[in-house]
Parts: sequence; structure tokens; C-alpha cells
Amino acid sequence: MMSSSGAVPGPAGTLANVIERGVAVATGVGVKPLSMRLYARSLDGVRVAISYTDGFSLSLGLGFPRCRNRPILIGGFHGLSDIEGHAGELARPVARALIRRSLAGLDHAFFFGTADRDVAIDRYGVSVERSSVIPFGVDTDFWRPLPHEPQDDFVVAIGQDRNRDYDLLAAAPGRHPIRIVTRRYVNIPPNYDHVQTTVGDFFNSDSMTDRDLRRLYNAATAVIVPLKDVYQPSGYSVTLQAMSCGRPVVLSNIRGLWTKTLLEDGENCLLVPPGDAVALGAAIGRIRSDSKLARRLGRAARETAVAHFGLDKIGAGTVALARLGLDLWAKRHDGKVVVRKPETA
Repeated sequence: MMSSSGAVPGPAGTLANVIERGVAVATGVGVKPLSMRLYARSLDGVRVAISYTDGFSLSLGLGFPRCRNRPILIGGFHGLSDIEGHAGELARPVARALIRRSLAGLDHAFFFGTADRDVAIDRYGVSVERSSVIPFGVDTDFWRPLPHEPQDDFVVAIGQDRNRDYDLLAAAPGRHPIRIVTRRYVNIPPNYDHVQTTVGDFFNSDSMTDRDLRRLYNAATAVIVPLKDVYQPSGYSVTLQAMSCGRPVVLSNIRGLWTKTLLEDGENCLLVPPGDAVALGAAIGRIRSDSKLARRLGRAARETAVAHFGLDKIGAGTVALARLGLDLWAKRHDGKVVVRKPETA
């Protein structure tokens, strides 16, 4: 297990980290190719390296030394197609070139969302044959309904990635009791005392465990996942945890929604247009005012999570990636093994 955060120990690692931080500021792409060359020393004898973060994956493809005995490099991406947009307008051509070169250095790229993969194929020349989508899952035994948990009249939103649109939620009409759990700054309009936030050092303390989160999901009238319209399949962890707990979910219908077929508006969740505060407030109002709808959505949400999003799904995807890597290694060295490509979700 490795992490690309921080500097590689030693003077060379410190210097590489300084240079790479400057490049990240200038281009908006957080790649660490120099550090990756230093990391490579610890991967002698490794046949397959699988990265699960965008930055580490790009760093693998861009910086790992080219040699016959290097590991098979498999990079995973949560929101590859949105990275370029984080760069300034003048830096975007450089960012795109870095991303294309990084992807060319990988033996296989996998994505958590179909939309992200499709854009990557079109924009960056990712090969269809050398890419796949793997399913996402949660522990449906742990994330479960708690029938004896007292419920209260509030809705909750949880998460901290940059694609959460909490400002939109805070401004949604209806003066619904809203609790937002995040480290991100939330712009709450003046006199909106019905919106509460938990911020700062909250996630750095022991004040909330997964069990606490499970109780919070179960106590809430609904779980709200407001998202900006990005290609990243953002919000899937909280959405699936809440659904597995049998809670009704209001979710932004973004371009990167990780499944367009299993999330059905009015059946197992409520989908609202991203950026539409009026629609978001109306959806929250529907659930708060219609207990039968809330119960029906919650039951269907639990059934969907158990049937399609258990841990076995992501486990099978991980095993498939490992097998693919070992097959590619064998093919590189003796050509006798047929490559098995992971099934696309």
C-alpha cells in the first residue's frame, strides 16, 4: 500500500515535491512524476500496480520509468474528465497534454462512471480496449435501517468533495431544517437559521464514527446529495450508504451519474436538475410532507442497494483488475496467456 501524498523521504524527494507543487499550481493537474521515479525503487519485483486515485494514476503513467520489467500499471479515475477544468484557461492546453501523456503510459485505465470514461475516450484518446468501468458498492450489512432509531424532522447532507453544491442547498426555498456535515465552507444566506453546518475539525476528531453516521442517516427525514454538473460520479458513497439504510435520497441528476438505469426518479430516489435551487427545495418539501412517499422511496432504495450495490460488486471488480494485470504481465513476458478484460458495469 502506497500514498503519493507528501514528499518522498530524503533531499531528492523534498526537491521533487517542491517542483511538483509548483507545476500543480501552474497547470491545475496534481501529478508527481519526479516523486514517482523515486517511488519506483520500492516496486522492484512487483508485477501489477493498481492506483485508485486520479493523481496517483496520472503520476504512474507520467513518471514511472519505461522498462520491460516494470509492473503493469493500472490507473483508476473518479473524475478524470473534470481535472482539466480546474486549470486556468491559458494552462488548459498544457493540462490536456499532461493528461494525454500520462494516460498513454498506463497499461489499463478504469473508471467508476461511464460518462467519465466516454469523455476520456473522446478527449484524451483512451483506448476502448485498454479501459473499463468497475462497479461501486457499500457494506449493505452495516449500512442498514435502524427501526428503533428516533426520527426527527430534518434533512441531512454529508460529504466534502469540491463538487458538492452546498451553497445551492442552503439557498433552496422552503426553509426546510437542513444539517450539512462537511469541512467545506458553506455560504448560508443571512437569517437562514434553519440551515446548520458542522465544519472545521469535525472529521479530525473522534466525535463521529461510521456508527454515528448510520444513526444520523436513520434519524433524518431524507438525505440530500446536491452536486455540481460534473462528469465525476460524485456522491455515490453517501447516496448508497443512505439508500442501504432505507432512507429516501434527493440527488442531483448530473452528467456523471454513475448509473442511469438503476436510479429511478420517483421510484427509489428523487432526481433533480443540478443547479436548480427551486427544484431541490420542492423535492425536499415533497418528502417532508408525504410520509407515504418517503417510506416507499426508502424501502425501494434499500432493495436497490442490496440487489445491485453490495460490497461483492466492487470486490469482483478489484479481483478482475488484478487478474487482468497478471495476464498482461504474462503476455508481455511469454505471450501465452489470453488477456481477460474486466466487464464494463
